[in-house]
Amino acid sequence: MSQVQLIQNALRLLAELGVREICVAAGARNAPMLAALLRSQNIQLWNFFDERSAGFFALGRILATGRPVAILTTSGTAAAELLPAIIEAHYQALPLIAFTADRPKSYRGTGAPQSIEQAHLFTPYASTHWDLDRSTLIPSATEANLSSPLHINLCLDEPLETDVPGIDFNIKPVKPVTDPANATPDLDSFVNSRRPVILAAGLTSQEANLVTPLLQTLNIPVVAEATSNLWSTSSLSHLLYPPTEETLRLLSPDHVLRLGAVPTSRWWRDLENRTGTPVVNFSRAPFPGLARRENVSLFPLTSFVGKAVTSRAKELPPRPVAPATSSHPFSEPHLLKCLQELFNPFSRVFLGNSLPIREVNDTIASLPQGIRFFANRGANGIDGLTSTWLGISADPTSHDSWLILGDLSALYDLSAPWVLPQLPGARRFIVVVNNGGGKIFSRVASLKSLPLQARAFIENQHTLSFKPFADLWNLSHTLIRDSSEFPPLLSYPEGTHLVELLPDPAQTEAYWAASS
Repeated sequence: MSQVQLIQNALRLLAELGVREICVAAGARNAPMLAALLRSQNIQLWNFFDERSAGFFALGRILATGRPVAILTTSGTAAAELLPAIIEAHYQALPLIAFTADRPKSYRGTGAPQSIEQAHLFTPYASTHWDLDRSTLIPSATEANLSSPLHINLCLDEPLETDVPGIDFNIKPVKPVTDPANATPDLDSFVNSRRPVILAAGLTSQEANLVTPLLQTLNIPVVAEATSNLWSTSSLSHLLYPPTEETLRLLSPDHVLRLGAVPTSRWWRDLENRTGTPVVNFSRAPFPGLARRENVSLFPLTSFVGKAVTSRAKELPPRPVAPATSSHPFSEPHLLKCLQELFNPFSRVFLGNSLPIREVNDTIASLPQGIRFFANRGANGIDGLTSTWLGISADPTSHDSWLILGDLSALYDLSAPWVLPQLPGARRFIVVVNNGGGKIFSRVASLKSLPLQARAFIENQHTLSFKPFADLWNLSHTLIRDSSEFPPLLSYPEGTHLVELLPDPAQTEAYWAASS
């Protein structure tokens, strides 16, 4: 087939997979594909210069829409920049599609400029790898597994054809291959155990709505993280327990049912050695979240929905009384607790890994119905968080979008605001908790005996201000040390605002010492 036919067939393949948005990091080798896309209909293109940022932005669009999104790159290390986002999508079971331009297959292993081994570049994190050139049969979209990332590698020889007609992406998506469902689990032993507990995290708002009826029927304590999206469901308020280590210690579960993503708690990790505690996992991702094999089972989240069970009539155990953050008014937990009071029913909130997600979880309470929480808890990394959040905030229904992340996470993704001029109008708040480094490591017991110099390396201690970052991208900048300075944020106009929190480190340490 001709190069034009190869490109058009590849675009039709994307359309049949359900792709309606493509993040483009343009270069010479992928210019023919870009030319065809610019002549296509019913496709949204996002422009990036940074492939890593493009990959995480695409991940955010998938989280916001539930549809596959592709990233188009040129050849060489440009394609390799997608690996972090592909890894995150793999562990979240999301259909992120790497659409990479490549040099001819004959260039492989020669060291020719911008020629790397792109075929199967994302093994083992992409379930589908298609290495295509003009002599290759175009695969069917029905062969793809859309519960995992995909890689379409398109080898183009010279001369590059840039006069490529586009296609209409308004094609009915084909039904892809799905993994066979596991046997429907029997929940009787869980329901009838002495101290059963449900752990919930990483549910989309749609998934949260689907599991709510069965949670009401079970009448079992639900230790729910913010990302469970259950805290805004009034009908569950009597079942929800704060997702703290103290809660789990007091409940002392003898049987655990996990819904959604792997919890953030240290208690969950300690289950590795509690082989006598059965753990039943219901998740969209095919991972049990524990390395042990004894007493651990895994089922698709869909097998939990609508299951017929007998209601548990036993009285619910009392909730633990969390220490008041107000006694440490300048600590990180108190600032993040007060920040939650600014969220409204239309807010979309992305929680950064390390301390922010834990501190919000530890101070979570009832929230406005309709609020939606997100996080990248697949690989638990701190790269690409701002880009992922921006992808979520590109949803036209996101009137208010909040990103809460640490200072090192913000430094990891400095190029993310590049895409802001392309986004629909909304109020966006980037809340950076600037505590001078990776302070989560100061809470790791096994690291406390290290010499101060080693801890300075591990924490990446710094004295940076984020005002120059805000200036670079024409963002407003607000410094906050006291929760009384939060309310004026509600009067900020449409646009993107960087809010730099400067918590008191001594008060933060005192709070955690009091709550441990």
